[in-house]
Amino acid sequence: MARISSDVSLLIQSTPSLSSISFPLYRRRFYVLFVFGFLAFNQYLFWLTFSPISQSTQAYYHITESTINLLLNWGSIIFIPCLPLTYVLLNKPHGLRKCVIILAITDLLATILRIVPSMIVSPSNDNFTSVSLFFIHVGQILNAACGPLVMAPVSQLSCIWFGTNERTRATTFAIVAPSFGSTIGFLISPWIVNTPERVPQLLYIHLSLALVPCVLIMIYFPAQPPRAPSPAAQSLIDGSIHESNIDSLKTYMKNLRQCFTTPSFLLLCSVGGLLGGAFSAWTSLFANILALENFTERQSGWFGFGASLAAITGGLCVSTLADTRYFRRSFKSLIITMTIGFFIALVWFDLLIRTVFYDEPILKPTVTTVIVSVTLAGLFQGSAAPLVYEALAEIMFPLPESLSASVLVQFANIAVLILLLIPPSLYQWMNLLVLAAIGSCILMMGFVHIEYKRRNEDERKQ
Repeated sequence: MARISSDVSLLIQSTPSLSSISFPLYRRRFYVLFVFGFLAFNQYLFWLTFSPISQSTQAYYHITESTINLLLNWGSIIFIPCLPLTYVLLNKPHGLRKCVIILAITDLLATILRIVPSMIVSPSNDNFTSVSLFFIHVGQILNAACGPLVMAPVSQLSCIWFGTNERTRATTFAIVAPSFGSTIGFLISPWIVNTPERVPQLLYIHLSLALVPCVLIMIYFPAQPPRAPSPAAQSLIDGSIHESNIDSLKTYMKNLRQCFTTPSFLLLCSVGGLLGGAFSAWTSLFANILALENFTERQSGWFGFGASLAAITGGLCVSTLADTRYFRRSFKSLIITMTIGFFIALVWFDLLIRTVFYDEPILKPTVTTVIVSVTLAGLFQGSAAPLVYEALAEIMFPLPESLSASVLVQFANIAVLILLLIPPSLYQWMNLLVLAAIGSCILMMGFVHIEYKRRNEDERKQ
């Protein structure tokens, strides 16, 4: 057997009948995951630029709250038409590397455009608002186009680079990286922008953050490992090579039709879309929802930070549990448990605020009770999210992981878009809608059947 290069940390030998096949793991896989995570972190951080500093942004650019909401909504609006293009590119030869390069360059360009108005026009100029809005909207639209490049490849990246019993953790890291970006945005942005005049400073910081991974990728970012780490990865790599010789769009539509005719896929995708979409929309509007209870913008930022940090922690912990021997085939029970926990935390939160059914909160809201309730909500939601990605990949194997992830994030973005289009005067409905959505997720999970096709194939060949 040929000698494997020095960066191989682990070699998994196949069964005697397949002794000529080996599935090595390369240390560079952690570098690839780190760089991708850095880009995902940036994309969400830039998407959430203006919402945590809504009041300062309105004062600096002389715009209204509805404009701030549109800057946020571009994320879901642009995501929807860009997703099929991402899928097609991702499943071309070296598609992951191409997607990552486009992601890095586009986000860098977006951050450059957003600082142009501060460089060419004085805030006291009568044309400052109109000039600024053009560049800021274009910047946010470009960043929104990067959304599919962040969310669609997560399961495929973990499959191409990581071993069978590492995939859930790798997928989780790729998923929680953007959540960490929004977490930092909630916390740091109001601290940096303590006055409206400091808005440009935040934009310059974002430009610096966008530059770092762009440089790293130009220096080194491999398209795929020299040898596949698992049979599923080999199948995926071989499929991308074949994909270059066929009509990619027709293949996409055929595979999509197969997904939508699989009942368990549709149910689980709806669950994942509602869990992720409702949580994203809900946390991004904390400043508006909690304003009625006299919480400040900075306090709302801390609440969002607590929820997002808890989601990250929950995802990392439960994914580690799911990769252990006793829970590798327990995705359904884990998802149901976490969804019930999320629902209970939302009920508690709803009792702490005003809704359309009561003018005063049933329970007295305090900083402690609010942050504990949203932290628990984030913990349970974040714990369920990576399991949904991996379960969908198992159900639809041998179709590419990027397909199931693409449909899932499309569902999530439609949910986000619907919730974010609720006008400010109706924000009291937001919490009840989120609660109803999560309650329906619990019911749908009861009818989901998860067949571990990918894991069965790996275990058969290894």
